[in-house]
Amino acid sequence: MTTTRELDRALAVLSTLAALIVVGLIGVTLFSGVSQEFFQAAHTAEVAVARLVAPGAGNGVRLNIALDNLFVIVYGSFAVFLAARFRSTLDPTINLTALVALLLTALLDAAENHHIITMLHSAEQHLPVSTWETQVQMIASNLKFHASYLALFLFAFGYYKEGGLGRWIARILWFFYIPLGIVISVLPIEAVRPWALIRIFFFVLAFALSAVLFMGSAARSADA
Repeated sequence: MTTTRELDRALAVLSTLAALIVVGLIGVTLFSGVSQEFFQAAHTAEVAVARLVAPGAGNGVRLNIALDNLFVIVYGSFAVFLAARFRSTLDPTINLTALVALLLTALLDAAENHHIITMLHSAEQHLPVSTWETQVQMIASNLKFHASYLALFLFAFGYYKEGGLGRWIARILWFFYIPLGIVISVLPIEAVRPWALIRIFFFVLAFALSAVLFMGSAARSADA
């Protein structure tokens, strides 16, 4: 059976990796000028294809998706370890619901990534890309985010019971990350960018603080 100390170590590593990958995704976006955010909204087929085949866009999309595919694996694993860590802290139904919701997030995220790559391949091979594909993509993206809000809202109760830094992480999720996400989901697409950047900041901050929380917990277990 995995010990709490082993779970803490794994969670510290996974949360650190998650934060670094998100920072890497931001760097790729700034360097290439290509962001997944564009493809998370509905566009005409012509606009979507033009963005995909713009000079240098293909490599930027591929690098962005590769990093995000890695991110899906990391935060999906983080969800499993976090549920195991909170198994004695949260009610089993709450814990399982949070885990399922975050794994659903990972599934929708992976589907989103592979669909974007499929659209890129289709555009490069002169295969048809339809407007309805971007509309379905927008629905899947919004469902992905909302599944994550449910999962993190519930997992935040486990963080809160950790006390100290855990309570700050819970507050970040409850009062900043999730409310921002709800607001973003109903904003006109042209107004999303600054709010999305703020949401990313709190997202990275929650992972970074999680790394500190679980590293500290693992260290205390070692000293005990």
